[in-house]
Amino acid sequence: MDHIIAIDGGGTSCRALVADGRGAVLGRGRAGSANIMTDLEGARKNIAAAAEAACVDAGLPADVLSSSGALLGLAGANIGNYGERIRAILPFRRSIVETDALIALNGALGDHDGTVAILGTGSIFMSRDRGTVRSVGGWGFMVGDLGSGARVGRALLQEALLAHDGVHPGSGLTSEVLRRFEDDPQTLVEYAHTAKPGKFGTFAPLVFEYADRGDPIGNALIDGAVRSIEEALTAIMSPACDRLCLLGGLAKGYEPHLGPRFRRLIKAPLGDALDGALALAVRRFHPEEARRHG
Repeated sequence: MDHIIAIDGGGTSCRALVADGRGAVLGRGRAGSANIMTDLEGARKNIAAAAEAACVDAGLPADVLSSSGALLGLAGANIGNYGERIRAILPFRRSIVETDALIALNGALGDHDGTVAILGTGSIFMSRDRGTVRSVGGWGFMVGDLGSGARVGRALLQEALLAHDGVHPGSGLTSEVLRRFEDDPQTLVEYAHTAKPGKFGTFAPLVFEYADRGDPIGNALIDGAVRSIEEALTAIMSPACDRLCLLGGLAKGYEPHLGPRFRRLIKAPLGDALDGALALAVRRFHPEEARRHG
């Protein structure tokens, strides 16, 4: 296997790179969502599309994929047999499927111990302490992913309906949401019944925007999400932890809302999830190179 494919597949997008056996990046590509639990076939198509785009970027023919080893960090890989199912239908010569959280941990911490909170469309928390890796959450939008963009966005739509019905006081934020659905709650409900997590997640930035303006409902939603995040961090962090990396599209938004206990531990990630996937790929497919450069 002369080439390595590294994949970071999440609820919003799928990123890929192609590298040589030493880990030197040759090309990069991107496609749509690759959450294998919410849409297995859609994830397969987007993984292939992102990998093919990386090959085009590298000036390589697409048939390189069939002779390459791929390491994929995918949302939903920690649930049931989804990892095995996607591995069976991928276009690569050999595929290793891990969770998107593991590659994010590896990219952010490098060889250090510490904790990562991945806060995007979904959410999951992972720590490494003297070689032992633990995770909290990541159970999917319906019963987990607390603090995620999908859950915050869904909570906003709920508040908009409660405000419309006069059950809760409204605010500028709920008025803005209803306006986007032409002030028709039935249109909102129809949207919500077919929406996937990524669609709910598109409303999360609006919550942060209005919270920053002092909107009471925006602040209440952020406060509730922060409580869930801090509970997860308390459960997973080692007492000796001195490194916390916030990752994902909502990381910057959440950082100023966390309590001082957590803010003082925050450090910039050393790399991103795709960097982590590539490092793991070199280690798994070309261990002699990993030892040489380790």
